[in-house]
Amino acid sequence: MGVIHHHHEVEINYVFRGAVTYLHRGSMRRLTANRLALFWGSTPHSLVQVDPDTEMAWITVPLAWVWAWGLPDRFVRELMKGNWCFAPPSFGDRFHIRAWVKELQNPTLPQQRRLLLELEACFLWLADQAFSRVAEAATRWSEGESTVGLQRVESMAKCMAERFQENLTVADIAKAANLHPNYAMPLFRRHCGLTIRDYLLQYRITHAQRLLLTTDDKVIDVALASGFSSQSSFYAAFVRLVKTTPQAFRRRVEA
Repeated sequence: MGVIHHHHEVEINYVFRGAVTYLHRGSMRRLTANRLALFWGSTPHSLVQVDPDTEMAWITVPLAWVWAWGLPDRFVRELMKGNWCFAPPSFGDRFHIRAWVKELQNPTLPQQRRLLLELEACFLWLADQAFSRVAEAATRWSEGESTVGLQRVESMAKCMAERFQENLTVADIAKAANLHPNYAMPLFRRHCGLTIRDYLLQYRITHAQRLLLTTDDKVIDVALASGFSSQSSFYAAFVRLVKTTPQAFRRRVEA
């Protein structure tokens, strides 16, 4: 809650009751009760609001599994772009998330095999449905100082999401929220748990991962297209955040 993070799995989110709001790709996105959404967790994201008495579950699925399931190209491309896939209302009649959560606590080998097949069937079923980009209404914040702070954080995150390929400075990002950099930096860190520079770096690495998986571009071209000024700075950042080289990441996921 309140800390921006990222991981390399596809994330399934389901709200049993209540509602939650995410900061994701520079926008606030709300998920309400009995709704399922999935997205690629490599894009920096954070839970910024949880309604009282909310109960939810999230399951992470390794990207290599998703890649190996032979899903339609368009479905995979949309996930790689960072878009959310919302399940239609009939999802609850086909798959039982609460049973998955219970069995995942301490699964037996037969349960593990069945759960993997059910997860694959779930993704295939979702891919057959109409893929929806985020269509949820914008989050309505309650009045108050915290609301203003979150709105300004959203403005800064949106600026980075739209301009991460540019040579952005902290001053540029602060200006998007009509703030002085000396105020913008602690505000962003207080709400998100990391610095503006680290958020921008994570966003660039996410874009690089997407290009590595969906194109045959050379590593230097991926680096430049992701906002890095040199291949060496890209390598250093990629290894630090992803714990492997760009080439090894490409081979590991596509294998």
